[in-house]
Amino acid sequence: MRNKYLLALMSLVLVVSLVGCSSPKQETTANNEEWVFERPIEIIIPFGPGSGTDTTIRAWAPLIEKEIGVTININNVEGAGGVKGAEFLANQPADGYTFGMYTPSHVIAAVDGTANFDILNDVAHVVRLVQDSNIILAGKHTPYNNLEELIDYCKSNPDKKPTLGMMSINGIDGASAQQLCDAAGIELSFIPYASGAEANAAIMGGHTDMVLTSPFDGNAYIESGDMKGIVLLAEERASNLPDVQCTGELEIDAYIGPWRGIVAMKGTPQGAIDTLEAAAIKVNEMQEWIDWKETVGLNDRPGFANQEEFKEIWFDYYETMKEMRSK
Repeated sequence: MRNKYLLALMSLVLVVSLVGCSSPKQETTANNEEWVFERPIEIIIPFGPGSGTDTTIRAWAPLIEKEIGVTININNVEGAGGVKGAEFLANQPADGYTFGMYTPSHVIAAVDGTANFDILNDVAHVVRLVQDSNIILAGKHTPYNNLEELIDYCKSNPDKKPTLGMMSINGIDGASAQQLCDAAGIELSFIPYASGAEANAAIMGGHTDMVLTSPFDGNAYIESGDMKGIVLLAEERASNLPDVQCTGELEIDAYIGPWRGIVAMKGTPQGAIDTLEAAAIKVNEMQEWIDWKETVGLNDRPGFANQEEFKEIWFDYYETMKEMRSK
């Protein structure tokens, strides 16, 4: 009998010891309750310093730091159209302290199979921060002043394909331009350039007819009279370019444009994702963030999306890009 009591007592001590050794953070994570960041977060930027993705995160980081109470460390890992940065992120621990920035270039990588991991599915979406547009500008030497005139010119001169400069024929620029050509029933000759500055210089020198760029970058050329705004690939006209037609008003289904979102790798604690998402929702309403987006022309299109909305956008873009690639 004494041995039975002793055995029961030892079992009770063992249970109490195991409970006492359980980590409060582990219990919180397992129950998907509120996560508290306890050390700096690293965000991998898959493009170089000064890129649109880089400038976006550097404007956003100081605001999100105030909400989550820890520092954001930014790490630029560029190359292969954003794929190198994604592969670097995939090799980091999915511990809730490493995140990355994805763009439509990563959707294209999923379609083309250019990453060394399952870039389509091995991702946890946090938030999409912004949605940008593309605009097509033409040199002063061209005979068309808007999209309708460009369409008429192409159909009247089938042996003359106007040239369109861009930075990534196989990336989001090429996909955006091809969607416009398919929807408008025209053919353009795409010309790749190493940088936006090089593409713009080619137009100014009369070496190419048009360039695909961002409304923010294009605005200065339109105001100076050095280039003409042909069409904005968006649902509505831009507030800073009220005289430039948009595809929406012409009922042309061509809206693909660059967006930038925060992601983590599959297996990242859901508590960390939820906490960062909640903080991002607050930042999205901050006047300082709204003002910054206004200065770079990012307030015209609804851009912010929570994790579920971002996930839906991600797979919708994949299906769109896959269909375009199959043509």
